[in-house]
Amino acid sequence: MKVHHQKRLDEIIAILRKGRKNAFQVASQMTWDVNYDSWELFPVSQKWFATGEAISHLKYLEEKGVIHKEIWQQKVDIH
Repeated sequence: MKVHHQKRLDEIIAILRKGRKNAFQVASQMTWDVNYDSWELFPVSQKWFATGEAISHLKYLEEKGVIHKEIWQQKVDIH
């Protein structure tokens, strides 16, 4: 479990190095072990769960001071 968690953190940091993203955008760029060819084909419920997982990892990284959250035009961006 610790290895999975660290891989997720590393993946999210790599995604955010490319620019600011909100949690949904981060989730859409993460790798998922599901049988869909693209994020666009994920069922809405699967996107919901994936975004929730992304949020939990983002919150962890924010609490550790690795990333920063910014509210801009009533949207939350992370960098």
